Amino acid sequence: MSRNFTIITTIFLIILALAILGGLVWANTLYARLNPGEKDFLVPWLAARTFLQYGDSPYSEPAAQRAQVIYYGRLAAEGEDPLRLSIPFPVELFYFPFALVTDYALASSLWMTCLEIALVALAFLSLRLTGWKPARTLLPALLIFSVLWVYGFLPLAGNRAVIFVALAIVGLLLAMREERDELAGALLLVPFFKPDIAGLLVLFIFWWAIYHRRGRILAGFLMTLAILLAVSFFILSDWFMPFIGGLISHINYHPGLTPGGILASWWPAVGPRLGWALTGLLLVVLFVEWRDVRRKDFRHLLWTASLTLAGTALLGIPVIPQDYVLLFFPLVLILSILAERWSRPGRWGVAGFVLLAIFFGFWIITASLFLAGGFPALTGVLALVFPILLVLGLYWMRRWAIRPPRTWSDSLP
Repeated sequence: MSRNFTIITTIFLIILALAILGGLVWANTLYARLNPGEKDFLVPWLAARTFLQYGDSPYSEPAAQRAQVIYYGRLAAEGEDPLRLSIPFPVELFYFPFALVTDYALASSLWMTCLEIALVALAFLSLRLTGWKPARTLLPALLIFSVLWVYGFLPLAGNRAVIFVALAIVGLLLAMREERDELAGALLLVPFFKPDIAGLLVLFIFWWAIYHRRGRILAGFLMTLAILLAVSFFILSDWFMPFIGGLISHINYHPGLTPGGILASWWPAVGPRLGWALTGLLLVVLFVEWRDVRRKDFRHLLWTASLTLAGTALLGIPVIPQDYVLLFFPLVLILSILAERWSRPGRWGVAGFVLLAIFFGFWIITASLFLAGGFPALTGVLALVFPILLVLGLYWMRRWAIRPPRTWSDSLP
């Protein structure tokens, strides 16, 4: 009887999962047909289709012109983004399975469904990595939050692959903790291909692995990189220089935001100086913290990695708010410390209310600035405020984050 019940339950869960997955694909297809204006998936998908259909390089002029005709309804005019492929061919390979789908809306829907699954997986892995076990009623709220908070919804609506980068970062940290170093090295390759927002973290992991003689992390990274490069050059031998040209074109038309530029738009007289001061201060802080993490436990590593991610957005490297989904894990680390210190088991506590405040607070700010037509102000606020709050929150909880309480008296604030 017990075995039959287990089989029936398993079958029911499989059917339920398939039904939910089918519903997601249907809803995402409808969304893609009603909102065909994104280009983060269109350009690499169409470039891959051009290669598979006609044999033209994904970086070629015909591939760019096909994207222009579909996106603009004509060839790009002077001053418009020429929509050249700007990602390396090893990354473009992952778009090839979706390029087998001839209908763009369906292909986009399947890609978006994968992104939604990745966001939920990001929440579960972040909880596992921090050891936080939220209340039963708080867990569903956290999963919904991971998909619908401002910095999760924006990349999801734009079909941005940065969500996979966020998932890979949490996965590699989890693999490092469990000493599955080859897997960690392979996963490290994903943020390596996103150097603007994750490059500093990659350097930190390299430095930490070398200092602690975790050579298998580097071996896993180099082996995976060598395999991807070998496959890439075998399929398309002359992809590298056209990729550099596409990357330069992308940077020219999508320059990104820096703290100095944002502050200069708010306070032209002192804004640039404040931006440089912030960059200098953070460089010193990160240098000190990277030195301090040597020979410390893994909890200290997690805190330093979180600070590195949050600080990268404030260093003057051009970034965009749509990439801040990478900051989900530092947020969960802060919430886990709040729950550990000031929340009772099974209750929402301070962590739950902070989660709600962040969710509604940033959506209210976004809606207010959007309705007021303040698009530059909106992007500036979204790009600057959240990482500053994270850095301040991480430092406020530093001693609790790197030294967990051992006695009741230690847990007192």
